[in-house]
Amino acid sequence: PIPSTPFLPPPPPPPPRLRRFQQQTRRPPLPSQTKRIYIDLRPLSTNRDVTFLAAPLDSTFRDTMILRSALFLLSVLPVLSSAFTASTPPRSAMATVRQQQRHHQRRWPSSSSHTALNSSNGNGNGNDREESILTEAASTKSKDGIDSAMRTKLLSESIAPWRTVRLFLYASLGSGAFIGGLVTLSGVAAALSGVKGEVDMNTEYLNLAIDFGAAATFAFLFKYDVDKGSELNTNVEAKLERKRRDKKLSEAMKARERTLQDLNLSVRVSADGKQTKEASVSALQTGAKQHLIVVAGGRQAIRDALLGANLMQMDFALRDVLVVPYEYGVSAAERQSRPSGGFGERPQWETANYVAECVGDGWEEYIESEMADAVEQNGEKVKEDGIAIVVKNTGSIIRRGVGKVPWRDMVNELEGTKDDGVEMADLRFLSPGS
Repeated sequence: PIPSTPFLPPPPPPPPRLRRFQQQTRRPPLPSQTKRIYIDLRPLSTNRDVTFLAAPLDSTFRDTMILRSALFLLSVLPVLSSAFTASTPPRSAMATVRQQQRHHQRRWPSSSSHTALNSSNGNGNGNDREESILTEAASTKSKDGIDSAMRTKLLSESIAPWRTVRLFLYASLGSGAFIGGLVTLSGVAAALSGVKGEVDMNTEYLNLAIDFGAAATFAFLFKYDVDKGSELNTNVEAKLERKRRDKKLSEAMKARERTLQDLNLSVRVSADGKQTKEASVSALQTGAKQHLIVVAGGRQAIRDALLGANLMQMDFALRDVLVVPYEYGVSAAERQSRPSGGFGERPQWETANYVAECVGDGWEEYIESEMADAVEQNGEKVKEDGIAIVVKNTGSIIRRGVGKVPWRDMVNELEGTKDDGVEMADLRFLSPGS
């Protein structure tokens, strides 16, 4: 049989001292059981009775300030990041390669335009992405149904894709701040008229300043970004038009390359330079692998160019380079018969073996076309300063320029472009002055 347990009486109550200790160390109630406590600050006020919920008001004000500060930083961050990106030089390897290519293009401008031969051209801080987008857009035709204004706007969107997002943030946050300011303003007006109960006016005034200040800031940023967008649209349209014009000009210059091949030159074949032979440019470049440097301009420009070339006559002979001077603005008969200074023999720098003379028809029209393009790009002063056209022995024009001719740079440029299947030897130690 199971033994029965005796009945145990309840434990005696704790003594009074222990009971008071347990009440003092009792765990506080859970947050769900917490009630709102209204603090009466009536003794602290002298002119009015202020009774408000202290803790919820402080936390709400703090959270509002944090939220508004975060939204403001979120809206300003894209502007700061874009400015930092524009002012920071490229650091990647591809960016370094592109920078070197831009430096090479500044030293030697493209053959589709006449730029200064002895000065830098271009901006080292250009935007490669913008240039690639505009170049591709200029080379492709727009689809049906898309006008030029819409196409320009789409190109601007592709160049600056974050502008629309920023404008949306500025408009939404600014309108929210403005509406919040109106609500706060209505509460202040009600409190001042006595319709609303007791209100802390200092807090309301601070809220008004924050709301309308944020609205004004977002409005300024919105207008600034809109103005920048309009400026970008104008620049894109101008650059696109210029690239289209350059494309047409490049096509015309390519056509003139074929015209140049049919023109005739008088080449000196004897040591004293008295015996000459006529041949076409294509025959000289196909058979003799001759490079050509055509110099056209006024009498003084031709004289200065030939005097500079006379210092490098050995380089011209070793690199198979012919210099073709063309005095602009005089007739062919006068050009052939008039010696330097008006009497006596022609100077040696005009009759050197590396100097070829223009003969036959077609030269005047060709030089007029090249000079017209140079004047359009650089002004009327080009007719006196002169132009230079560097023709590779394959028949392609690799450089066009205006002003003083840098002969050594041109010869060095042509040194590695000889197309005869034989690698040229290093002859730099024979160059005078090196």
